Amino acid sequence: MKRRAFILPLCLLFGLVCPALSAAEVSVHATVHPQRATLGEALTLSIQVRGTQDAPAPPLDIDGFESRYLGPSTQVSISNGQVAASVQHRYSLLSRKPGRFTLGPFSVEYQGRQYHTDPLDVTIAAAQPSPQAAPPSPSGRQPSPAQQRPQAAGGQNELRLQLSVPRPEVYLHERVPVTVKLHIGAARVSDVQYPQFSKDGFSVEPFSEPTQQRQTLGGRTFTVLHFDTEAVPLRSGSLALGPASLQLNVLTRRRGGSPFSAPFFDRFFQNDFFSTFSSERRQLTLRSDPLTLSVQPLPEVGRPANFSGAVGAFDLDVSAAPHALSVGDPITVHMRINGSGYLAAAAAPMFVQTDGFRAYEPLAGKTQGSTKSFEQVLIPQQQTLTAIPAVQFSYFDPQAGRYRTLESQPIALVVRPPKTTPQKTVVAGQPDTPTRGQDEPEALGQDLVYIKDAPGALVPRARPWYHSPGFLLWQPLPALLFLSAWWYDQRRRRLHSDSRYARFTAAGKQARQSLAQAERLLTQEEYPALYTTLAHTLQDYVSAKFDQPPSGIDTQALRERGVSQTYLEQIDLVWETCEQLRFAQGTTASMRDQSHEILTLARQLIDQLERAHRQFQTQAA
Repeated sequence: MKRRAFILPLCLLFGLVCPALSAAEVSVHATVHPQRATLGEALTLSIQVRGTQDAPAPPLDIDGFESRYLGPSTQVSISNGQVAASVQHRYSLLSRKPGRFTLGPFSVEYQGRQYHTDPLDVTIAAAQPSPQAAPPSPSGRQPSPAQQRPQAAGGQNELRLQLSVPRPEVYLHERVPVTVKLHIGAARVSDVQYPQFSKDGFSVEPFSEPTQQRQTLGGRTFTVLHFDTEAVPLRSGSLALGPASLQLNVLTRRRGGSPFSAPFFDRFFQNDFFSTFSSERRQLTLRSDPLTLSVQPLPEVGRPANFSGAVGAFDLDVSAAPHALSVGDPITVHMRINGSGYLAAAAAPMFVQTDGFRAYEPLAGKTQGSTKSFEQVLIPQQQTLTAIPAVQFSYFDPQAGRYRTLESQPIALVVRPPKTTPQKTVVAGQPDTPTRGQDEPEALGQDLVYIKDAPGALVPRARPWYHSPGFLLWQPLPALLFLSAWWYDQRRRRLHSDSRYARFTAAGKQARQSLAQAERLLTQEEYPALYTTLAHTLQDYVSAKFDQPPSGIDTQALRERGVSQTYLEQIDLVWETCEQLRFAQGTTASMRDQSHEILTLARQLIDQLERAHRQFQTQAA
């Protein structure tokens, strides 16, 4: 019965939502980020279909670009009884040549109709070669260590910081996307801080969580960290933004006689916490080139009378309650402005006319990002009023370079006659109606509550449950659960983002599972399958632990990475024995003994490599 009681409201909800979704108007919109990029840098194209969630992803064939579909993202929202559904298809674009390109318009087919997006303009700049090492100053002194950058062979810088904006000319109070890119080449870094930059004359939002991608510049591969924020110019004229600075630590191999500084262990613990144990840290401050923005004042031509300083792109949502009332009763009108842009100086929307109403001053509500709300009280003074008048809000659109005015629809209203309170009529010569107590005797003891002169027996209250020892012992549990969830989330993110670390972490578990399978094959006397399983098990384990392709493992490559001669001989012995016994002929007893010996040797070899990993962890801790 409980399940049926839960399913019935759920079915009713889907019955209300699904017709609204199907009746919604379908529209498409495309965006690309960033609009200015360097050759080899990936672009993210998003095609959003509003009004439905089952629109298929349109195929792309863009001249000069390689496209890759990243996947869909759906969203459903309900506001004031209106259901809004959308699906967003995301693509990764990589340009083959520099220049200015027009993407689209893109076509989306849904239920036999074609919907088209607006075209998008992007600029792809030619890849710049990495800057050379800084020459000595005119005085002959070398740069300070904080100003030097780590360099690879050939003198090319491995670390670079870049500050960029979409365009150098903006309007006053326009939200300007600001991107700081950290290019990391063959250097090893840690403790990367958020960028800082000079922002005199700007209001800057905090940086969002950085994103990471791989990029090829001048034939070399870099890891690029993107730090994104938004800046709002507070005055017109030529304003300097930056330079941006960022602090990090550069890791270099520690010089000394530590047995754990060999290349063998470097390959084991690369990009891990323990790799920093045997490395030296050198703090480094990177600086980008400054930018100069030309901030244009808002134009006077075409400025509406009700414009109050909003700059961006916004929507207006107006609601009121109640819709049916009497003359003289108050109506609360809720007005919400949402979108993307600057709303700090925006005033409340204005009514087209308020004839027949008594209007009070609007009150500003919460302001969250690019959303601002207002409330205003209206009191109808006439019974003939049938609607709440429309509301207008004006803002400046920096993309179009002109002012726009939003106007809501009038809200239907039912006004009843005013409420009347009956008055008592007093006629001269008639006696008043007798009240209680004048003609009826009052019952004593029923109109007063007497004071209790004896408190009675006192009973002690029970001890509060939150004072019990059991409750106090449970207090650390939420903190432990939070730390466990945080540790699990960090490990899950790294396993998804770092394929080399994922292979290294799972190598031991996969090897134990394969050895268990080999044990079953030995029991069943399936010797060819046993030798094949052992050879593949050791090959996959060594490939994952030493970051080598399975098809390209040889003893010379392992020796260059610091593996001892004893390990190399045991690895060669297992591989050669498996290859010989796979096609050998012999008695069942001899095959069983040889198979048992090679299985034992493979298990001991893998256990020794795993034990070396744990011993290093224990000594480092």
